[in-house]
Amino acid sequence: MKKIANDVVASLKKKPSPDKSSSSFWDFMKEQLYSDSTWDQNDLKTIEKEIGVHLSKLEKKELTDLWKSTDVGMDKFDEGKKADAAEMKEDLTADILGQVMDRMDDNYSGGSLYQSSGAFYATEEDTSKKSKRVDEEEIEEKEPGGLADDNLNLDDEDIFGDEDLSEDEEENF
Repeated sequence: MKKIANDVVASLKKKPSPDKSSSSFWDFMKEQLYSDSTWDQNDLKTIEKEIGVHLSKLEKKELTDLWKSTDVGMDKFDEGKKADAAEMKEDLTADILGQVMDRMDDNYSGGSLYQSSGAFYATEEDTSKKSKRVDEEEIEEKEPGGLADDNLNLDDEDIFGDEDLSEDEEENF
């Protein structure tokens, strides 16, 4: 999905601006974001069409696998609902549109505001690099040394001392 989003962004940067200025469609949309904080629905449809062009190049199996990797697709698949190609494309278009729009923000840092719905599986090698596991057998329990039993019998007075408390403070206890 990330590749499709990258391809869509690249094609939007090549597409001419609808206001006939010298900037690209991508720059035009970014301008709308910063000046109006919204986008014209017709311009969003242009992006959706561009996404549709890329999705139509996928075979049915690729489309299905990609759809299953989205939150919506995963939920529908888990519920046993079957989706036709049009529904899958609609769900994918919404997902990819979110990724494309995230990239319009100049504060975009590569780690998208949009959270990918793909699952992440760590390998044993990955986890061993991050933290070293220590088996319980390797841990030796040691008794603290240097303490005599007669020093362990402590009274409240030994801990808190002789404090003079006012009546208000004493009521709190």
